[in-house]
Amino acid sequence: MNPIVDDVLDSGYRYPRDPVELWLARQWQEVIGFAVGIRENFFELGGNSLDAARVVNAVFEELGVQLPLNVVTEHPTVEGLAALLRDHNGRLSGPLVEVQRGDGTAPPLFLVHPTNGQVGAYAGLAQALGEDFTVFGLQAAGLYSDVDPVASVPAMAHTYVEAVRAAWPTGPYLLGGCATGAPIAHEMAVRLTEGGAEVRLLALVDDGLLDLGPRLDQPPGDLVEVLDRWKELDLVPSDATTESVRRSVRVWQANEDAVRDWEPRPYPGPVDVFPGPSPDRPAFADWPSAVTREHTPPDGDVAGVLRGLIG
Repeated sequence: MNPIVDDVLDSGYRYPRDPVELWLARQWQEVIGFAVGIRENFFELGGNSLDAARVVNAVFEELGVQLPLNVVTEHPTVEGLAALLRDHNGRLSGPLVEVQRGDGTAPPLFLVHPTNGQVGAYAGLAQALGEDFTVFGLQAAGLYSDVDPVASVPAMAHTYVEAVRAAWPTGPYLLGGCATGAPIAHEMAVRLTEGGAEVRLLALVDDGLLDLGPRLDQPPGDLVEVLDRWKELDLVPSDATTESVRRSVRVWQANEDAVRDWEPRPYPGPVDVFPGPSPDRPAFADWPSAVTREHTPPDGDVAGVLRGLIG
C-alpha cells in the first residue's frame, strides 16, 4: 500500500465509491478549499450556509435536481447527500470523470481505471499528489448504465483517447494506470503518438501500491453474498443493490478478457514503471518502448515521484 494514501485513510478520509460521491466530493473541495472524504461533516470542515447553497446550485446545474436549501444541514456528509442523488449515477457515467480540479499550471493527469472499472480509488492518489494538480479518471462503460462493457483494449483506448482529446485538445498528455489501466494507458499513448501528439508521461503503476477498492478475489458466487461482503468491507454505498454487483462482475470480466487478448505494440516514448511490493516483476516493465525508467518510490510514495515527473 501507499503509506501516504494510507495515512489519509487512517485520518478519516474515505474515497468516493461511485460517480455521485466522486462528483459531490469535488464540489465540496471547490467550495471549502481542500479535499474531503465521504464521511466528513461539511460544517465541521468550515463550510457555511453560503457554501451549502453553492453545492445545492451545483447539483441543480449538473443533475437537474432542485434540492431544498437545508439539505446539506440535514445530510452534512458526501455519503449522506449522495444517497439522495444515487438515481442520477447514469448522468455521470461517461468515460471521463474529473477527480480533482487543480490550478491549471500543469497539464492534467489522466488515470485509466483498474480492473473493477471504477476511478474513485484514484481520489486518494490525487489528494496525495497535491491540490494544484488536475486529475481525471477514465471509468469503464457498463458500471452505471445498461450499455455493454467493452472487452477490447484497443476499443477502450480509442474511446478514451477521444474523451481525453475533447477535454485537452492540444496536449501534452500525461497518462497513467494500474492493473487493467496499464495496458489501456499504454495503448492510448501509442495511438496519441501515432497521431502526432506529445505524450509527456506514461506511468504504469503496480496495483499493490494503491488502494483500489472492490476486488473480485474469489468467484462471484451468489450476488447477495457478494453484496453483503462488499458492504461489510465498506467498498460500496450502503444502498447498493445486487444489480450494481451484477454490473460490476460483467465489467470486471470484460476487462480481464480484454487484457488477456491484448498484445502491446512498440511505444516510441519513455515509460515510467512503478513495481509493487511483490517480488514478481510486473509484465508492463517489459513492454516494448524506447526507454523504460523504473521507480521504487521511498516509502511507496508514488505521488511524490509523479510530482517530480510532471514538473
